Amino acid sequence: MASNERVLTEAEQRRLERYKIKSEELEREGYTKTDLTISVVKANIGALYGLIMTVPFIAIYVLRYDGADFGKSRISASSGLTVLALLLLLTVVHELIHGVTWSRFTKKGFKDIEFGVIWKYLTPYCTCSQPLTKWEYITGALMPGLLLGIVPCIIGCMAADILFLAAGVLMTIAAGGDILIAKMILGNKASKKALYLDHPTEIGLVVFQK
Repeated sequence: MASNERVLTEAEQRRLERYKIKSEELEREGYTKTDLTISVVKANIGALYGLIMTVPFIAIYVLRYDGADFGKSRISASSGLTVLALLLLLTVVHELIHGVTWSRFTKKGFKDIEFGVIWKYLTPYCTCSQPLTKWEYITGALMPGLLLGIVPCIIGCMAADILFLAAGVLMTIAAGGDILIAKMILGNKASKKALYLDHPTEIGLVVFQK
């Protein structure tokens, strides 16, 4: 085994076996597969997409709350430690939102969802064991960034709350990898009836189409 390869956990090995069975089943039905996985490094670089999306909110906040009001907001930013303390919890909630959303589209619901952590990269993840349609997959991929990122950014700008804005900015950046994957799916010229299946051990998915 190459030195840069990570050792799969027992759960990952089980998922890999189930994936192989499902993949072979779909291929027998006439589907061909296209790999849309990315490396952990590329997923982290995807954070730039999240950062770009937060720029308008930061600009609105700075322009709207200048002078004394903005000064007060900056004083409240000393509570930023609270935001950092919440990041770990919000990261867990982020993955939970993935799972809850995708589970709404599968026959067995939450039984088709699994969670884990790639300890080598300290990267938590959520994976769905059943194929989804394009918009089902994209909805589940982007929902955490919307609920934990964009919505708090909007609230922060409307209520002049620097903590909401900071949390929203950080969680939108954290959703950058999800945004990158959604971009890859939209850029892939698959048929409308294509199926999208999470890769069992890598970041990303595999597209099956006839």
